[in-house]
Amino acid sequence: MKQNLLSLSVKELTRSSSFGKSIATTIMLVFLGLYFALVFFSLGVFVIPEALAKQFPNQELTSVLNRYLLIYFASDLLIRQFLQNLPTISFKPLSILNMKRRRIVTYLLNRSLLHFFNVLPFFLILPLFFRIVLPDHPGTGAIAWLVSIVLLVLSNHFLNTYLKWWINESSWGIYLFVSLFAGLYGVNYFGILSLTELFGAFLDFVIQNPTMVVALLVPPVLCYWLNYRYLKSNLYLNLVEKKAGDATIRDFSWLSELGDYGKFITLHVHMIWRNKRPRTQFLMTVLFLLYGFLIYKNGEKGIPEGILIVGGLIMTGMFTISLGQFFPAWHSSYYGMLMTQNFKMKQFLQAFYYMNVIVSFVYFVVTLLYGLIDIRIVYFNTALFFYHLGVNMNLIFYFGTFSKKSVDLGGSAMFNYQGMGATQWLIAFPLIVGPILVFYLFKWLTDATPALVMLGIIGLVGIVLQPQLFNYFEKAYNKQKHRLIRDYKNS
Repeated sequence: MKQNLLSLSVKELTRSSSFGKSIATTIMLVFLGLYFALVFFSLGVFVIPEALAKQFPNQELTSVLNRYLLIYFASDLLIRQFLQNLPTISFKPLSILNMKRRRIVTYLLNRSLLHFFNVLPFFLILPLFFRIVLPDHPGTGAIAWLVSIVLLVLSNHFLNTYLKWWINESSWGIYLFVSLFAGLYGVNYFGILSLTELFGAFLDFVIQNPTMVVALLVPPVLCYWLNYRYLKSNLYLNLVEKKAGDATIRDFSWLSELGDYGKFITLHVHMIWRNKRPRTQFLMTVLFLLYGFLIYKNGEKGIPEGILIVGGLIMTGMFTISLGQFFPAWHSSYYGMLMTQNFKMKQFLQAFYYMNVIVSFVYFVVTLLYGLIDIRIVYFNTALFFYHLGVNMNLIFYFGTFSKKSVDLGGSAMFNYQGMGATQWLIAFPLIVGPILVFYLFKWLTDATPALVMLGIIGLVGIVLQPQLFNYFEKAYNKQKHRLIRDYKNS
C-alpha cells in the first residue's frame, strides 16, 4: 500500500494538467530554488564563519552560533506561515477509496516532509557543522548538535502545519499569532528576558550532554500527534472547500451609501475579505508597513537613496501592486454575470481606483512616521504615493485589458502561480522597476532632489488626466468584454 501511495504521488505530479503547460514557470522556480540553495551554502561556508570570527574573536564560535540559531528558527516559522501550503489537496481522491483514515493521514503528514523548506536549511547547517561545530566539539557532542538541529527543523515543520490549521479556523488567529510573535521579539529585543541566550545555553548543554538530545524528540513528536489527531477527525472535503455559508461575513453595507461607486467598492472589498487568496495578499501588504524597520538604518552617509526609493515604493504601493497584478481576473469566476448588469464600465474601474486611493493614502500616512528616522523618507514616500496613483494605477488598467487566465480565489497566496500568465509577469517590471528607472534617469540628468520632484510631477500629471484616461479604458474594456468572458471560462 505504501508503494502504491508513493506511485500515486509521482503520477499526480507528472500527469497533472499543469505539469507541461507552464514550462517557463517551472524553470523559474527551479532556478529560484537553486539560487536560495547557493545563497544558504555561501552563507554557511564563507559569510557566517568569517563574520562570527571577526565579531567575536575571543569567544567559542559554537556558543555564539547557538544563540543566533533562535533568530533563524523564529524567522523560518514566520516565513513558513506565509509560504508553506497545508497537506490537504492530495487526500480528496483517496477519501472515496477503501482505505483506512489513519493510513491517509499518515501518508499526508509523511509526504509533507518532502518540502523545499525542509531541505533548504541543510545547505546552511551542514557547512556550519563542518566549519564551526565539528572543530570545536569533535565526537558525540557535534553529532548531538546536528541531530538537535534536524529535530528542530522537523518541529518547525509540524508546528507550522498545526498553527495553520488553527489560524484557518479562527478569524482572529493570524492576529494573535503575529501579536505573540511580536511580543516575544520585544521581550528579547528590550532585554526583559534574553530568549537567545537561553536557547544558546540549551544547545550548549546538549553538546556537553549528548543524551539530552532525547528531550528534543518531544516537540516534533507532539506536533506530529496534534496534526495527526486534527486530520483524522476532520478529514472531509470541507476541510479544503468550505461552504460559502461557513465564511465569516463582514458588514460593508455602509459603503453602498456612497452611490454607484460605493456598490462597486463594496464588491471589491467583499471579494478581498471573503476569499482566502486576496485576503492573504492584503494582510501581507499590511505587514509590509513594518518593512522600514528592516531597511532604514543610518550609515556613515545616511540612508542610501536606493533604499529610500525601494522602501517608499514597497510600503506605499504594495497594495496597488499586489492586488492590481490580477485585475480584473479577481472577478473572473463571475465576470460573465457581472457584464450582464446595467452599469457603466467606467464606474467599475473608478471604484477600483478609488479603493486603491483610500488604502494607499492610509499606508502613506502610516509610513510618514518613518520620517522620525530620516526626514527624506517623507519626501520620497510623498513622490512615490503620487506616482502610484497617477502612473501605476493606469498601467494596471492597461495590462488588465490583456488578462486571459481566471484566478482561484480560494487558493493559497504564496508560491501559487495559478492564474499567472504573460501579463502578470510583464506588469511587475513597469510597476516596480519603472519608478526606480525614472528617478535615476532624472538624477543622472540633474540631481536627486529634481529627480524626486519630477517623479511626483509625473504622478500628478497622471492624476489630472485621470478623467480622460477613464474614458479611454472604458472603451478598451468594453471592446475586450467578450474575449475576457471567453478566456476566463476556458482557463
